[in-house]
Amino acid sequence: MKLVHKGKVKDVYEIKEGNYLFHFSDRVSAFDVEMNTLIPKKGEVLCQFAKFWFNQLSMENHMLTIRDRDKMIVKKLRMIPLEFIVRGYFYGSLVDRYAKYPSLYPDLENLKPTLASKLPRPLFDPTTKSHEHDVPIAEDQIVARGILSRKELDYIKKASIRLYLEMSDVVQRAGFILADTKFEFGLDSNNQILLADSLGPDEFRLWPKSGYVPGRIQESYDKQILRDWLISTGFRDAINRYSERGLKPVPPPLPPEIINRLSDRYIYAYEMISGSSFTSR
Repeated sequence: MKLVHKGKVKDVYEIKEGNYLFHFSDRVSAFDVEMNTLIPKKGEVLCQFAKFWFNQLSMENHMLTIRDRDKMIVKKLRMIPLEFIVRGYFYGSLVDRYAKYPSLYPDLENLKPTLASKLPRPLFDPTTKSHEHDVPIAEDQIVARGILSRKELDYIKKASIRLYLEMSDVVQRAGFILADTKFEFGLDSNNQILLADSLGPDEFRLWPKSGYVPGRIQESYDKQILRDWLISTGFRDAINRYSERGLKPVPPPLPPEIINRLSDRYIYAYEMISGSSFTSR
């Protein structure tokens, strides 16, 4: 196998059949910074979650088969260099992006949304895909730069919103709210657009319905626990300071409480949503 890409949380290998092998690691990142602490069983959960969603959703995807419990064989695609976020609630990076780039969100102009409030309809919010820091990109910019044709973009927009609504229905029945999620797509040898990459707690924001109250920070069953802890320690502010010089700070070691909560909540979310028991190696 040939290592093609080592990501923040996933390693990609080219295998002899010309396809790719995804190895889902126990690494975790936040605010585009990879932590130095591993989260036990995280890779296995993410792999099993991706398998569940690829089997569940109504769009052809690049998954071929699962190997072991933390590896997936996928079709080799020409990946579209964007991330397509769909948001159902005013939360997370949308709050900062709306304050910084209000012209990108005309639908929110007269709403004056409060934190965690439900949006009147799902919001399609594409961003650039970068190893450093993703930034919002307008639909007209995507077309003007030749990244996608207007027809391709319209197709992906409709597909992303449809997939978000499908996922929302599934997680609602499991007692959760899907606040937002990120999709990636690629083109196969026939130029067909397929759903790609992965779908799990690293790609979506998940809240328990029982504790949802608009206007405040929500309890989270994704890596928001880590983000909140990093904010409380001042590390988020350090990231902003370092970014002005094109640098990234050294992440702090994660305390056992955060490590255990992340691992337990990833497993719990998987079991509740998939209806399957998680059995580790």
